[in-house]
Amino acid sequence: MTDVLAALIAFLKDDADTADLVGVRVYGDEVPRTEVERREPRKLVLLRESGGVERNRFLRIAEPRLDVWCFGETAYEAGRVDQAVYSALKALDRQTVDGVLLHNAGQAGGPISVRDADTGWPAKWRSITVQADEREIV
Repeated sequence: MTDVLAALIAFLKDDADTADLVGVRVYGDEVPRTEVERREPRKLVLLRESGGVERNRFLRIAEPRLDVWCFGETAYEAGRVDQAVYSALKALDRQTVDGVLLHNAGQAGGPISVRDADTGWPAKWRSITVQADEREIV
């Protein structure tokens, strides 16, 4: 199976509106220790697998569910990041990124304003489902 999480990270880093807000601070699984040690929140995006993969038996399409955490200095700034990421994911339409054919993404839940349990930082959280080809594109 292809690495959909890595492809989405690369996709968001390449999105102009998201990059304007977070630079290259788009991470997978957890906020890096170097960010947490800063002790001051700043804009970044975190993608985490949220469990469950649906597969169509006749097509080689994976549909992983991911949680998207958008952080900011304030809840408002986290919301700005969330809107940029949401717009990028909404526009995703059959794009190959790092050998992964990403078909599309859809919202599965959210957005919800929260404070991250690990960092205490303001965040917007939403779940998405992504459709991607299981075969690597060469």
